[in-house]
Amino acid sequence: MLKREIYLTKDGSKTIYIPEWNEHYHSKHGALQEAEHVFIKNGLNLLPQKQEVKILEFGFGTGLNVLITALLAEEKEVEYHSLEKYPMTLEEAKALEYPSIFAEYFNRNQSEIEEKFQKIHSVEWGSLEEINKGFKLKKIQADFKTVDLPKDYFDVIYFDAFGKRVQPELWSADIFSNIYNSLIKGGLFTTYACNGDTKRALKEVGFEVEKKAGPPGKREMLNAWKS
Repeated sequence: MLKREIYLTKDGSKTIYIPEWNEHYHSKHGALQEAEHVFIKNGLNLLPQKQEVKILEFGFGTGLNVLITALLAEEKEVEYHSLEKYPMTLEEAKALEYPSIFAEYFNRNQSEIEEKFQKIHSVEWGSLEEINKGFKLKKIQADFKTVDLPKDYFDVIYFDAFGKRVQPELWSADIFSNIYNSLIKGGLFTTYACNGDTKRALKEVGFEVEKKAGPPGKREMLNAWKS
């Protein structure tokens, strides 16, 4: 198991740093700002007409993206599936202090966020369970390269894998083809990354790709639609 260290990002939220790879789980310019910008503003919020949404996340990691979605999608019915090969422990997750940081950032009740946080990290792996009214979560321990995904099922894919520099095999046409097939027609793939190889691989499997303004510290990111 690779060593994991807590890292304070520029917006006051924390993430995990892996020294061996010189890689962060989230942007060092702001973990919370990045998640909100990439996966909410340029993900979930681009499907305003959808009141019942099925989300698949590649990279449960610290649980940040699940928590922010559960908090900001309270008017929708959400079924959220999250893939992770190497889950964190509850103790590691608690050290990130997300409930207090989220409460301050969003000006929300900390006890409410604490309850969501505890449920998210206590859900049994492989079981679809309710986190709060209208939000169900299924955490799946799996390898991104071999996971079996349902066909034509998800509305939105959050692709939050480690960067291409350290895990180039995760940014391939083979992975993206599996993702493409799992999306419904009109479904959206969103990721923090924006590079030529990724754009070409997404287009190769059939996606319509567009560049979007990136989160703080990053000029651009990618959306890709299944037409």
